[in-house]
Amino acid sequence: MISEYQGLKLDQFQMDAIEAINHGHSVIVSAPTGTGKTMVADYLVEKSIRESKRIIYTAPIKALSNQKFKDFSRQFGSETVGIMTGDVVINPGAPLLIMTTEIFRNQVITNDPELEHVSYIIFDEIHWLNDEDRGTVWEESIILAPPNIKILGLSATIANAAELKGWIEAIRKDTVVLIEEQQRIVPLEYYYFCQDTGIIGYDDLIRFYYQKLKSTDRTDNSPLFKPTSHLDLIKTVEKQYLPTLYFVFSRKQCADKAHELANIKNYLSPEQSKEVKNIFLEHFGAEDTWSSSTRKLFRVCRKGIAYHHAGLLPLQKSVVEDLFLAKTISVLYCTETFSVGINYPVKAVCFDSLNKYDGRSFRALANHEFFQMSGRAGRRGIDEIGYSFAIVDLNYFEKEPPVKFDIAKLEPLTSQFRLSYNTVLNLLATLSPEQIETYFKKSFAAHSYILTAQKTEEEIHLLSEQSAQAKENLCEHVGTYRCPLNYYPKKKELDRLHKAYDKLDPRRRNKIFGRQMHRKIMRWEKILKTAPQKCTRKQNDNCKSFAGKWINLEKEITDLKNQLFSMPDYNTFNSEFGRKKALLQQIGYIGNDKLLPRGELARYIYVQEILVTELIYSGIIEQLDDDQLTALISCIDYESKRNEYFQKFDQIDFKPVREILNYIQSICGSDAVRFESRAAVLAYHWSKGAALIELQQLCTLDEGDIIAVLRRTIDLLRQMREAVTDQSLRERFSVCIKKLDRDEASIQELN
Repeated sequence: MISEYQGLKLDQFQMDAIEAINHGHSVIVSAPTGTGKTMVADYLVEKSIRESKRIIYTAPIKALSNQKFKDFSRQFGSETVGIMTGDVVINPGAPLLIMTTEIFRNQVITNDPELEHVSYIIFDEIHWLNDEDRGTVWEESIILAPPNIKILGLSATIANAAELKGWIEAIRKDTVVLIEEQQRIVPLEYYYFCQDTGIIGYDDLIRFYYQKLKSTDRTDNSPLFKPTSHLDLIKTVEKQYLPTLYFVFSRKQCADKAHELANIKNYLSPEQSKEVKNIFLEHFGAEDTWSSSTRKLFRVCRKGIAYHHAGLLPLQKSVVEDLFLAKTISVLYCTETFSVGINYPVKAVCFDSLNKYDGRSFRALANHEFFQMSGRAGRRGIDEIGYSFAIVDLNYFEKEPPVKFDIAKLEPLTSQFRLSYNTVLNLLATLSPEQIETYFKKSFAAHSYILTAQKTEEEIHLLSEQSAQAKENLCEHVGTYRCPLNYYPKKKELDRLHKAYDKLDPRRRNKIFGRQMHRKIMRWEKILKTAPQKCTRKQNDNCKSFAGKWINLEKEITDLKNQLFSMPDYNTFNSEFGRKKALLQQIGYIGNDKLLPRGELARYIYVQEILVTELIYSGIIEQLDDDQLTALISCIDYESKRNEYFQKFDQIDFKPVREILNYIQSICGSDAVRFESRAAVLAYHWSKGAALIELQQLCTLDEGDIIAVLRRTIDLLRQMREAVTDQSLRERFSVCIKKLDRDEASIQELN
């Protein structure tokens, strides 16, 4: 058994995982963030390259894919490593191929022959299977991955790792070794913070709150507790707990707080600050050419402070990451995405709030989210303990009491399996009807249903036996109004209602509430018309003793049956498949269970496939020049946010496009398309050669968001180019891609 790797002594769970890999097994490694799961993946990558075997490394986000591409390229050489993230394709035939999980899913669902010689697929952050929006990608990838490919799944600690392992074993008919590690090498301590208490544990915080309430004589409405800001927390932790990640669930707040701290603090010497400036000059050119956002970022970085969020340019994010790894940054304000995958260990992690906006509403952080972010604290070989600090506002204690997170109560992974039209088309193209039914039976949802249904049915059986025993002591009328125990209390309630109604004058009886009261009286008079027969005293005593228990048991049984009925099994997906298949037949994508030309094209489009296909077949594209075409494509699948502004754009007549949108929505439903015509102004002017600073004048988006629009457009244009067979159209799409893929919109961090 290997006990050392890359000059480091391995932990037992790492040795066990490597041993399973050496025996050729699929492996799931579930361990807390920061324990060294990546070491197992690094070993597998090196082993595969040494043995001349192909291997794929998938990551949930492009930033992590890009980081892995850079790291592995340095380690193994650029000719050995490739990357595919949709908008970036470099060396796709390389022995080691880095890609987002979506790209791998697209390959397996289309039976890509390139997968024939792949030995292993690494799913970094496999617990993303639980993600509401994207989890189905992981599920489809695991179900459809060719049997010759073994799986290495790396996951943060999850509650039902054994269930995940059992599912993969069941559907792939192969041994899967589960390696679980519960302990961190560097233990974590969790604290709360406010100005009144300083750093404090949960129990002491609660005790302090109630003692303060009792001891304070409140005569006005002024706040009982002092307001607490990030500056208060940083001032407290900076002497002992730097470097720190400070999580803020708002991009704007990330930058604002960093500048607030930079106004009063400087963690760098003049020499270090000069070194930071040289790095900025190296990456961004002469200082007088820097954009306003780069100047703004430099003003904090030169003081050992920084911020990191999706609104930054890719190169700006890369510079911040490099400075942080070089230990130049002492306080980094960041959003949640910084906790995913890439290893940036710190001594402490801070939370500005324990609530976040998830795109729908504000809610408390889930257990797994909190521990994923907190897990960045504690540097192996440097810190004896890692620390997590969360700001709380005790003035809102009653409305939003501080959350006490418990790693023993992590949320289990649940299936997020969904059927897209693309999936339906690819299943019809590659599988027989029997195989399609088997495919649905292989879903994690179906597997979970079988396990849960079995457990629930056993529970129902046990409760039913208890209910039957309880009912043996009851009469046949228990639970109805023919039972005196139910009848007479309800009769008293009816009498009180009668008295209240009789007190109403005629005018009020004619009001809505008066008429409703009268209807209620009439209904209950009908139900309680016949008084029940008198029961013996013994029978009454029995009913009083056992009726409540029996009613509660029956309620539990009903709830469990309803829960079982509402759970999705494979028939749920079969029905959904049938519905979507019928719609595809209706719009001419399928005929006699075979793909027609529209369907054949749409199976290679992975975003808004129906809309893209209809646009290609409509002839609209031929009426547009290249810049207009690029602008049109950029509108597809754009998710607009609140308070966004775009300058008016009139270079395209969107009327024919809206007719297509209405046509699709009339058949497939209103949520079948996502299209935002206002976004066209950005891609249009960029395609015509405008500078990024000019695009910023056209909208209120952050620079990083503008680049994201352009990169997403490149990705979709590339899909369209691969999907069509018309050579002239393919060449047009290539020209459009080339016009977009320049300057800040090129992937500079991979260079």
